Amino acid sequence: MVTNIKNRGAKMKRFMIFVVFVLALAFITINLPGVKQAYSETLTETKVDVYDQQKLVKSLVFAIGLNKYFVDGKVDGVTMDAKPFIQDGRTFVPVRFLSNALGVQDKNIHWDGSVQKVTLMAWNRVEMAVGSPAIAVTIAGAGRPDLKIIDVAPMLKSEEGRTYLPARYIAEGLGYEVGWDEATETVLCWPKGEAKPDVSAVVQKAVEERARLEGKQPDQKPEDKKVPPGYKVTSMGYMVPSPENTRMKIEDQSQDVNLTLVIYLPHTAKEIDKVPLEHRITQDIFQAQLQQAEEILAGKHGREIAKAAVDYARKKTTREAELERKKFPLPEGGKIAVAGYYNAWYIVIDVWRI
Repeated sequence: MVTNIKNRGAKMKRFMIFVVFVLALAFITINLPGVKQAYSETLTETKVDVYDQQKLVKSLVFAIGLNKYFVDGKVDGVTMDAKPFIQDGRTFVPVRFLSNALGVQDKNIHWDGSVQKVTLMAWNRVEMAVGSPAIAVTIAGAGRPDLKIIDVAPMLKSEEGRTYLPARYIAEGLGYEVGWDEATETVLCWPKGEAKPDVSAVVQKAVEERARLEGKQPDQKPEDKKVPPGYKVTSMGYMVPSPENTRMKIEDQSQDVNLTLVIYLPHTAKEIDKVPLEHRITQDIFQAQLQQAEEILAGKHGREIAKAAVDYARKKTTREAELERKKFPLPEGGKIAVAGYYNAWYIVIDVWRI
């Protein structure tokens, strides 16, 4: 009875927070025409108007540490007077540059200094407040905003007088898919529902310009690295065995995952004679998969965390064994997640970028 009362109390508290936030958004009056308090007017180049008859841009690329962004696959970027950066595993971009690049004109970017709230009014309406880990999105034609609690909040850098927004949530709110390339530290946005565009030339240009800006030589592209026979390099820079040299299933990056490794459990004595030879998983093959997984992870994230993750995976040796999902945080951000559920005949290792 006490537990139920506490649970009801906690739910009521969350509900009231939700109601207060929605009401606050509904009654705040936007009375400033722009974001002059949130950014500087000094620019070395004029921004481009990325509206194409009110259509979303085909592609947008930001690079961490580079004061340019790239629209629609054009290698001549648009110069900014600030650089995107990563904090707590999220990419932050100055409000005006992010908004302009995604198709929101200055006249539709509003800043309310009294509550430190940014409102972007395009085909969708997106609202976020400094220090508040929430985003309100009103889809075109909808009467009410959809409020979502997230894991990050807009930042106001007082020394710059500039507001930075989390790129992923803003882009998604405006109708884009978002991809992150850890190897090059670039963010790609493209219209939701469309095929992911090839922006390899733009990414290479961004990496080279950033290297020159930092006084460094550009890193080798993954395909330029010396790869031993029987191996290949994924798009995220993981050295993995070719399909013919492993029984493990290896999947390249998806939306928030850099790499997925699927390790198959050994067949039991009763099963193994019924399985075709080319599909049999013996104890030796099972252990070989685990060792390959450790080598793949160690090559990118270091031996210590790779061994810890794979040692945990080793605990599941039968389908009946339960291996609850366990996370291993990465020093550079993101995490390795390992899971092997009851009655599953495989173990899954995911490398998450967030």
